[in-house]
Amino acid sequence: MHKYDFSHSEDVAGDVIKAYQAEKRSGNYEDVFAKYDDPGTRYAREILDKKHLSSTMMKLAAFRQLQDLRRITEDSSFPFHYDKDHINQILNFAKLVPDVDTGKPVPLMLWQKAILALMFGWRDSLDDERYDRVLVSVARTNGKTYLSAIILTYSFIVESLGKSNQDMAYVAPVTSQSQKGFSYLKTTFNALDQIAAFHKLFKQTDTNVLNDNIIAKNSQNTILRLSHESGRFDSRHFVMAVLDESGSDGAKGSPAAIAQIARNVGQVSSGMMQTGGAMFQISTAYPNPTSYFYKDERMMERAMRDDASRSLDNYLCLVWEQDSVKETEKPETWEKSNPLLTLNKKKKQQMISRLMNERNTHMMAGNIAEFQNKNMNIWLKTKSNTYLTLNDIEKSVVEQSPFNIDGHEVTIGFDKSQYADDTAVSFIFPYVENNVGKWFVLQHSFIPLAFAQGSIDLKEKQDGINYRNAEKLGFCDVTKDAYGFIDDGVVFSYILDFVKQHHLSVKAFCFDAWHADEPVTMWIDQKTDWLTIPVRQGSLTLNKPTLAFRRAIASDQIRWLDDPLMKYSFSNAVLRNDNNGVKVDKDSRTAKIDIVDATIDAFFRAQYDFDDVSLDKEQKDPFANMTPNERKTYWDNFSF
Repeated sequence: MHKYDFSHSEDVAGDVIKAYQAEKRSGNYEDVFAKYDDPGTRYAREILDKKHLSSTMMKLAAFRQLQDLRRITEDSSFPFHYDKDHINQILNFAKLVPDVDTGKPVPLMLWQKAILALMFGWRDSLDDERYDRVLVSVARTNGKTYLSAIILTYSFIVESLGKSNQDMAYVAPVTSQSQKGFSYLKTTFNALDQIAAFHKLFKQTDTNVLNDNIIAKNSQNTILRLSHESGRFDSRHFVMAVLDESGSDGAKGSPAAIAQIARNVGQVSSGMMQTGGAMFQISTAYPNPTSYFYKDERMMERAMRDDASRSLDNYLCLVWEQDSVKETEKPETWEKSNPLLTLNKKKKQQMISRLMNERNTHMMAGNIAEFQNKNMNIWLKTKSNTYLTLNDIEKSVVEQSPFNIDGHEVTIGFDKSQYADDTAVSFIFPYVENNVGKWFVLQHSFIPLAFAQGSIDLKEKQDGINYRNAEKLGFCDVTKDAYGFIDDGVVFSYILDFVKQHHLSVKAFCFDAWHADEPVTMWIDQKTDWLTIPVRQGSLTLNKPTLAFRRAIASDQIRWLDDPLMKYSFSNAVLRNDNNGVKVDKDSRTAKIDIVDATIDAFFRAQYDFDDVSLDKEQKDPFANMTPNERKTYWDNFSF
């Protein structure tokens, strides 16, 4: 099989279609199409044949499905198979499940059948489900709850039949949401009880539908109602867990609430190690892109782009979304995020009309971002004063440095921690690509624990950041100080060692002017020959570098690594303005933007990298910015 990697493609959707067409012309899908006509494969084929308007994410998922079906026979190391019997079983069951609004089963659309087919059809060598993590994202009012009810009732009635002590769960962000969703599930069970065969089964198993759980007393198989707000996930070993609105940022939208959801998901997942269970997560987009659900979406996008890689083979990710906010003005594209539009002509006319009214209302009210968020299923930072958009942050990510930084010029920015804040060092490297001046940004943070009782667990809960993972990736150091404070000597040594290790030529060391008497800045000033620039933190001084950096981002001139701390920090930065201009501030009291502050300080100098401008007005000496070795070399080679 040809190995496809779309990781560096500038037109992923277009290149995926071209790859599919090339394989199809070569006859490489003939056996697949002849053998598999299930909804999952049929929907994938129709997406790639452009019979449906689809997002880039859905094109990637469709291509993955067809390539994986080929791998069954063409790749002996591929450990999965696609079982039509399991597909037929779940789809036949779905035909019996009544919709609570009508009291009757509602025929599923092809895209809904495809979700069930892919989720239950793929099996491993033990005949367990291949996908133990399923992420589905679609705009609101597209039948998510009905699908969740089918999956949980199927798991309880069919997959757990003949087994005992099987725990299942319906989980929502907060208690009120879990009560509403569970009420739908209870109504579904009560409706099933009106069908003779199910009534007989429920009587045999002594199934009881209660407010907080549904239990078959004879087998002790149970569906629990839980919320991320209340927790209670320890020591649970679920065989199936449906996590509704998994992209939520909690009741208050705080970093702590987001971190709580991420921890709960981790506990659910780890508890499934013994059961071979599966987690079905379904959600619309939310305003806060620091949620674990969004991060998992982006992680899966990277995995699916590299089709030849076998990473994350246990994840299924299906995302119906608009590819751009520009499509807000193009109702003809809204099928991408609202697949229910394809039900029939009448439904399409009704939904388009309602969506357009909703869009126009939000537009007149000045909050169009809310419509884009929920009805177009686009992840956004929806506040009007957001410094960088989510797209700005993501498009700047590169897998590796665009050049070898060794021996390169660099401007360093430094932000010293205050109280519970982190200390951040930002390195900005200028470079030229295709005759365009650009900057590569690296950062390293130092994480204190003094105001988290010396506990990294508590610190991560407070900030909503997985610092331990970031430390493993090399983007930060968690303090080892016995009292939890950041050791200035460690920070100073890191900066000097990094510069020495990479033989960097430091153009300037920029720092908050209020911290001029801090040990690190004083040591840099006294123990190195670097140009040091104190940067006043008022909007009068920061206005230009703040806007220049945002302009550079918009112009595609900034690159950084897939650094979770960098992305988190910039996603929490907002603009504050006064009569003197603008400056960056944090989104909320507990948010961390230390990396942003360090980067803007560095850009105070770096913005002039390609303009032949010097900020060192006091030093008229032509050798002022030369190192001692550079001066010696100059005089050694000097001649009259």
